[in-house]
Order: sequence, then structure tokens, then C-alpha cells
Amino acid sequence: MKPIRLAIAIFSLVLGCSSLTYAQSSTTASASAIPVLPTPVPSLSKLNVSSTLAKMQTTAAEGNPDAPAPVQIVGQFLQLTSAQQPIFGELLQARQTAVTPLFQGIAQREQQIELLVESGGNPAQIGTLMLQIYALQQQIVQIQQEFLANLANLLDPDQQQRLAAVSLAAQLQPVVPAFEVLQLF
Repeated sequence: MKPIRLAIAIFSLVLGCSSLTYAQSSTTASASAIPVLPTPVPSLSKLNVSSTLAKMQTTAAEGNPDAPAPVQIVGQFLQLTSAQQPIFGELLQARQTAVTPLFQGIAQREQQIELLVESGGNPAQIGTLMLQIYALQQQIVQIQQEFLANLANLLDPDQQQRLAAVSLAAQLQPVVPAFEVLQLF
């Protein structure tokens, strides 16, 4: 029973550290005149490696193979120019190439932890694997932040405002059903 408690304690410590990292990184402000919302750091506590990898591979909208690809939808919404479109594609490809092995490394370590916990394995090994997962997650966050910075540099002010509007909509999406139920709009 003690190895499980130790594993839980280490896991809690890792999650706590990721929360502190998020709190520090989300306080950056933009000095430009364009109101660009701070980009949220991915929630590492809810990271599902297999579904994230599957989403990255998706080329068409779910349920309709004839629907435009997410890249096309984003390009149309942001009104990317013909010069911006290939650069956007290159940025996406570079990000996917960089994060895919990191996600795979996380999945492997999660499987190792599961096997160790089930077999009553060494808590030190479990802790080491958890710290390795945390380091991989931080690398993913860094890559995502670099991707978003490069994307922001690619966009003109109008396009940046459109991206900020989508970011705001994503933040509001979880609360919209409550407003609908209360008929507040």
C-alpha cells in the first residue's frame, strides 16, 4: 500500500508544479495596440496522449469525409493569403513532427507506470518515470508556445483579432449551456 501512496504523492507534486508553471506563464501581457488574448497553456493534467495524437492526424471533420479539413477551415476563417497558407502548413507540420515523439514517450512511460503500480513496483522507479513525463510535457508546452508565437508573427492585425475571438469563444464555450438554460440570451 505504501508504494501506491508514494506514487500518488509524487503525481500530486508533479501536477502542482505544472499548475505553478501555468500560473507563471499565463500572466504575460501584450504591449501591442492589438488586443490579443493570452494563449492558454494546455492543461497537462487532462492530457490524453492517444486522443491528442489521433486529433493531430485528423484531416477532415468528424463524420463527414467530404467536409473540408481543419486546416482549410482555419485558413478560411482567418482569411489567410495565398502567401501565408504554405507557411501556416509548414508551422503545423513542424509542430507535429516535434511533438509526436514526445507524446509517444509519454504514452510509453504511462504504460510503464501502470505496470509498476499493478505489480507493486519500486516507488523510486515510478517517481522517476513521472518526472520524465513532466519533462516531456514541458517540452510540448514550449513547442506549442513557440508555434503560437510564430503563428502570431505570420498574421496581420485583423487575422490576430480573429484568432483572439476564437480563443475567447473557446473559453466561453463551457458556460454557454448554463446561459441557454437560464435564457439569458
